[in-house]
Amino acid sequence: MTAAAPPWTGRLLIVGAGLMGTSLGLAVRRAGGTVHLHDRDPERLRLAESLGAGEACAQATPGPACGSFDLAVVAVPPRQVAAVCVELLRCGVADVVSHIASVQTNVQDEVETELGAVANFVGGHPVAGRETTGPAGADAGLLHARPWAVCPPPSATPDAVEALVGLVRATGAVPVQLTARAHDDLLALVSHVPQLVASALAATLTDHPGAAALAGPGFRDMTRLADSPAQMWTEIVEANAPAVRASLEALIAQLDRIRGDADAPADAVGDLVERGHAGRALLPGKHGRPVRVWASVLVVITDEPGSLARLFADIADSGVNVEDLRIEHAPGQPRGAIELAVAPGDRDRLLEALAGRGWSAVAGAEAQR
Repeated sequence: MTAAAPPWTGRLLIVGAGLMGTSLGLAVRRAGGTVHLHDRDPERLRLAESLGAGEACAQATPGPACGSFDLAVVAVPPRQVAAVCVELLRCGVADVVSHIASVQTNVQDEVETELGAVANFVGGHPVAGRETTGPAGADAGLLHARPWAVCPPPSATPDAVEALVGLVRATGAVPVQLTARAHDDLLALVSHVPQLVASALAATLTDHPGAAALAGPGFRDMTRLADSPAQMWTEIVEANAPAVRASLEALIAQLDRIRGDADAPADAVGDLVERGHAGRALLPGKHGRPVRVWASVLVVITDEPGSLARLFADIADSGVNVEDLRIEHAPGQPRGAIELAVAPGDRDRLLEALAGRGWSAVAGAEAQR
């Protein structure tokens, strides 16, 4: 069982009521904190407030007129982050100022260029999100069990760092302290390049649209990130260009081993897949737990009202716990498939129970999750 997040009873100002800012507000309010929201878009601000993410601050700028705060977190588009942080630090609206930008070094450099060494500024980045933008997609649990990079500059005081760490823990996230440069190098590898690869792979369909009809769940999983907003990613990659370039070159080198091994391509492919197994085994499991191997049960389900509810009820009656699930269904088709991940020892029991209730179910492959 996952431990409950500690309470946080401070006062938080969030500048930027998009997906991440609104999700943060929801999480902090659930932890007991007081949240005020500021956004230049009044419609977005009203929606975030109506969702319960905090009290709207309708001032033209997020200064002392909004109140005084223990923490201010900047959640605006990447190119605006440094300027807003400088504005908040200059006006003294909060004891500590942070942000949640995907790139840290450029923000830290710009703040220090404008203000010099600052004791109460601590960069941060929750490694979480969705392919959508705006407060409508916000979720109080979006940050739960996710790593949150804490990147203090050398001038930050221990109290300022601890203030941000306390907020992070209250959201249920896991603080990971590292330098801004180390953060940017690592995120290029595990976040920024995967976004570009997903977009590039999805873009190949524009030259071969007929292939889309044959795309299975693997292609859909690989290209999920391609739905992400173009402007945001343009700004992220621009801000972290050297690290992204280095990570792209490392990825291309992996693929070039296959392209360049004309005499024994099977050996090169096998080696790449095996090294992929080893790399994937390094990833933490769901909610940060150690990786486990789960058995798969595939269930055919008809596209009609009540089918999902009946399936879930029958699973509950079987007494088998479902660790994860995935639905594969093409719009307009009369049926789809649901893949259920269960403990290996429970697979046969679930298959028997579902068959007894009239479901068409078969055993799938085991996989790490």
